[in-house]
Amino acid sequence: MTIDFVLGVTLSEKDPIAQFSVPEVPEEYLIHSYKLIIKQISLGPEAKSGEFNVIQAETQENESKKIVKIPIAVLKAGETRSLRPNVEFPNGSVTFKLVQGTGPVYVCGKSEMNFGEYDDVNMYEEYSEEEDESELDLEDDASPQTNGKSNKKK
Repeated sequence: MTIDFVLGVTLSEKDPIAQFSVPEVPEEYLIHSYKLIIKQISLGPEAKSGEFNVIQAETQENESKKIVKIPIAVLKAGETRSLRPNVEFPNGSVTFKLVQGTGPVYVCGKSEMNFGEYDDVNMYEEYSEEEDESELDLEDDASPQTNGKSNKKK
């Protein structure tokens, strides 16, 4: 099952940082995959003309757990007011920062979470060929093959 969440944050001189983390999920569910997708970044109408607004994303690398800082948008009123970056963050937690400019800058996107219930997932059960063969033997014993012919004597 997949659930999409909408993300919308405003970055400005007064509030230049916005944190996004993986939403809480009940314990009976197993998250198969999760990603955050940034669809659009726009300057507000009150942005100062000629001022550069730089938005940076901070996220953690999966393997080394090192914090990575990536500029994802540079916007300037009068030149570039909106971008459609289609940037994906596969590990969940992301911090957006307005590192230059006064904004406001609007960051819009969605998060996709694929999950199932633990009871529905058989990936943790051990499988052995012996169990499979013994099940086949039981089926053969319970219902003899007839090949379309009756076993009754006439």
